[in-house]
Amino acid sequence: MWGDSVMAESVAAFRVGYIISPRQDAFWFLTLPFVAILFALGAQRYLPGGALAAIALWVTVPHHFVTWLRVYGSADEFSRFRERFIIGPILMLAGVYLLIQHAPLSLVLLVTLWDHQHSLMQQYGFSRVYDFKAKAGSSLTGRFDLALNWILFVNMLVVSPLFSVIWVRMLHEWHLGVETTVVLLVQQLSWAIAGTGLIVYLMHTAWCMRRGYALNPMKYLFLFASYFLWYYTSFTTTYLLVYAIAHRIMHGTQYIVMVYSYLRNKEARGTSDSTLHAWVARRGNLRAFLLLCIAYAMLFHALTEGHIRDFGFGVIGFNTNFDLFAYSLLSSFALLHYYYDAFIWKVRRPEVQRGL
Repeated sequence: MWGDSVMAESVAAFRVGYIISPRQDAFWFLTLPFVAILFALGAQRYLPGGALAAIALWVTVPHHFVTWLRVYGSADEFSRFRERFIIGPILMLAGVYLLIQHAPLSLVLLVTLWDHQHSLMQQYGFSRVYDFKAKAGSSLTGRFDLALNWILFVNMLVVSPLFSVIWVRMLHEWHLGVETTVVLLVQQLSWAIAGTGLIVYLMHTAWCMRRGYALNPMKYLFLFASYFLWYYTSFTTTYLLVYAIAHRIMHGTQYIVMVYSYLRNKEARGTSDSTLHAWVARRGNLRAFLLLCIAYAMLFHALTEGHIRDFGFGVIGFNTNFDLFAYSLLSSFALLHYYYDAFIWKVRRPEVQRGL
């Protein structure tokens, strides 16, 4: 009897919920990060640098497209944030144009920092979806999830060999040179904060279990897989594109899968408010959805006035057809993507929950 009661309590403590389904979650959200690492390492060995950059673009650009598809493909979605969707692009394009003309390095820094923030917030958002689907965690768990993501991601940027070289060099270029002892002290402090944050997070998890709040093990496996990719690639390679390829495959592919699943759920439940969304998400139309993503990438390439070989497996740089105009266009769309994602995926919104 005692053994049965312990097992029952253990079952009650864990409640599994999936973003899509057991099989698909196992691949897209748990296995894909490890596949991305292996692919990036293999690409580093067998492909030229231009090919690596092209792979990053061919994943990044379509994952921007699915944001536009969701936002501008639905009249109801557009009407909820009409001012943001109209004024935002105008201000973003104007700001990027000014920066590209007068402070291009500031634009690079802005895009880079916002990209990092956007990356950790996406994984945080998926963790919240996992708890929503399993009805797990307490009302405070979201704050602890957010804090953990910030602490672990920033720590990776501060202490990893790949990124520490970048920020130390940047400080020297700004004539703010720091000695080795200072760098080591900052990194030790970062590790201490990360360790403390992780202990506090585990204490909150234990508190949830004692108070009878269920835990979704899929969320913790997902976070482990995500941070394994980031930490492994940033600690084992000094080649930024290896990190970029692995990260883009995970980040971009998971986002595309999430959007498609969201549209499929709304279509299947009869809550879709868009004819275009319903058609794209209808069973049997997956190929059409993928072709739209590819067509958008081709259109984006055409607008940058490059050649297929440069967008594919040629050498991509500012001294080729991938010029300042192309970079400004990519930067504008990237910043818009970060901006939109900051408010269109709030899990607490009823209209978002209908698609989850």
